[in-house]
Amino acid sequence: MAVVVVHHLDQARAALAAAAELGCAVALRSAPGAAGYAGVGYLKALGEEIGHELLIDCGDDAGLVMAALRTGCRRIVFSGSTELARRLADMAGQLGATLVVEAQAPEVVMLQPEDDAAPIVRARVSGAR
Repeated sequence: MAVVVVHHLDQARAALAAAAELGCAVALRSAPGAAGYAGVGYLKALGEEIGHELLIDCGDDAGLVMAALRTGCRRIVFSGSTELARRLADMAGQLGATLVVEAQAPEVVMLQPEDDAAPIVRARVSGAR
């Protein structure tokens, strides 16, 4: 399954549509650290609007993870310390959320805000088959 970094509603819709055309599933996630500059509320609303929850990247900021949990986000990425990750994962689990701990950046389809998502996603998803 391809993981696609999206920045806005048009990209998210285009990425999902392109994957559906090819009969493939994709996971959508926010850009690295996006919770800090876009806000967890925006990212949660983006996922709700498209009917596909985003994996929300909070970088190494435990406070952003807590804000995401309070906002009702259920798929969160954290890249901070192991001890903090353990405690945050425990809190996330108690709320029915999943905390993904990343020590290094995963392989993703990294869209830029100005990119037309559909042709990029089609090329990457069809090439991964």
